[in-house]
Amino acid sequence: MIVEAGGGLDDSDPADPVFARMPDPWDHPRTTAGVAIICDWAQRHGSAIERLLDGSGLTRASLGDATVLIEAQQEIVVIRNLLDALGHRPAIGAQIGREYHLTSYGYYGYLLQACEIVADMVRCGLRYSPLTFAFATMTGELLAGERWSLAAHTDGVPDDIAAFVIERDLSASVQMQRELFAGTGVTPLQEVRFAHRVEDAAVRRAYTEVFNAPVRFGCTRDELIFERSYLDLPLPMANPHTAAVIIEQCERIRAERLHANGIAGRVRAYLLDRPSLDCTLEECAADLHYSARTLRRGLTREGTSYRAIHDDVRRSLAHDLMRDTNLPRTQIAERLGYRDWSSFSRAMRRWAGTAHAQ
Repeated sequence: MIVEAGGGLDDSDPADPVFARMPDPWDHPRTTAGVAIICDWAQRHGSAIERLLDGSGLTRASLGDATVLIEAQQEIVVIRNLLDALGHRPAIGAQIGREYHLTSYGYYGYLLQACEIVADMVRCGLRYSPLTFAFATMTGELLAGERWSLAAHTDGVPDDIAAFVIERDLSASVQMQRELFAGTGVTPLQEVRFAHRVEDAAVRRAYTEVFNAPVRFGCTRDELIFERSYLDLPLPMANPHTAAVIIEQCERIRAERLHANGIAGRVRAYLLDRPSLDCTLEECAADLHYSARTLRRGLTREGTSYRAIHDDVRRSLAHDLMRDTNLPRTQIAERLGYRDWSSFSRAMRRWAGTAHAQ
């Protein structure tokens, strides 16, 4: 369904508090603009761009080419390099999110400006997420007390970058909304909630400075809390005719990107669709109609490897399966490609050790 301008909340299901959601996965091609923003920020903070691009298959020249599309896996490599270079400092994602201006998004940015009211902007923003650099999966949800939430989840996102992308994507959302209402005095953001914990008072102040709103940690989920009346607020540059024209363009780009996943995206989708992750590169290549050598080279060009994708899928699935307390342990181990529960338990300890080392 294509989002129409001027829809408001009148057509929402009153029994369902979720009025807007991202319908598409984050593992889609995107422009290099998002990586360029990360590299520019990191360079200003003392990190060489070459270090951030190492292993990603990207070059300085490609960052300046607006026609280049890269895979999500390539951006993940850059994010990991950033976190390694800067020591996984808290609030990095939130600080970088402020650099994602409306002008970074092309047609997507123009569409948000042309929407009639905020509710339309939220719905369009989530539907056309493949035109952004987001990894977090977001939903708009009505809450009690005349409030609403823009909640962010890291479905399938590798654990080691999850906190960063949550911070960055929520911060970028706040930045876009500030720019949409620049000079109007509109300040609807009531609160920011993060699931991770931060004890250091100086770090807490850094988050508050970024969001200019109360920030709580150790919450049940990651989300931005807004006033309910904000959803009905007209946007300063609303133009329904322009919005309708741009929606056609955004719909075309969305379809192209969702059907243009590179080799990494096809491998990830293949693994997620299998009944068990006990699968070698050679088996994957044969099922996807590649030679093993072609598959390996293609993944290298996209800044990743079969092992890296397999490990990321296995970790994300493990977290999802462990939440289901009704699943037998043997079934979880089998789905993840382990011989038995003890093998899976040893793997979990290795993951925990790696996360602690990072």
